[in-house]
Amino acid sequence: MTVKLRLTVAALLLFLVVMVDFTSRIMSVLADGVLVCGIMVLLWPVIKRNSLHNA
Repeated sequence: MTVKLRLTVAALLLFLVVMVDFTSRIMSVLADGVLVCGIMVLLWPVIKRNSLHNA
């Protein structure tokens, strides 16, 4: 019984390690996307104005 419990806990901990790494990767990509979108929203009027003056 103790061996099965230890193996189950070890498997659960390994699964959690993988899930934390996977989730942190996804959160990092999403945070980068939000930052890029924020920069584009802030700079879009400047880009649009410059493209109208150069045309």
